[in-house]
Amino acid sequence: MLGNHPNTKGVTLVLTKQHYDSYVFDMNDDIYNRFMIAAKKVVKILEKGLGVQRVAMVMEGMGLNHAHIKLYPLHGLTEKFTEMWGDKEVYFDKYEGYVTTLEGPLADMSTLRTVAKEIKENQ
Repeated sequence: MLGNHPNTKGVTLVLTKQHYDSYVFDMNDDIYNRFMIAAKKVVKILEKGLGVQRVAMVMEGMGLNHAHIKLYPLHGLTEKFTEMWGDKEVYFDKYEGYVTTLEGPLADMSTLRTVAKEIKENQ
């Protein structure tokens, strides 16, 4: 279904018919795989219907506690892949109510090792 608060033309939500909590990584693998395949089918419809080369997908699991995938048509891209980067840097210490693909500042190796150690030790 089309999103009713789009930040670009054609923002679309893919929802499950049956209720599943919004954190899709807790889904059973079979349901999760079917959900991804359904989203891929909708992406192909958006590509053709809106004439876009790519569609971005987000599943942050916040806002509404029902599994859903947000699809964002990427308007203005050409058929030939060209790298695109944002012109700002951003870093969050906590979730601010949205996700972004903007790059953060370059992390030093010491910080990356500390984070990797934290992840490994908490398994």
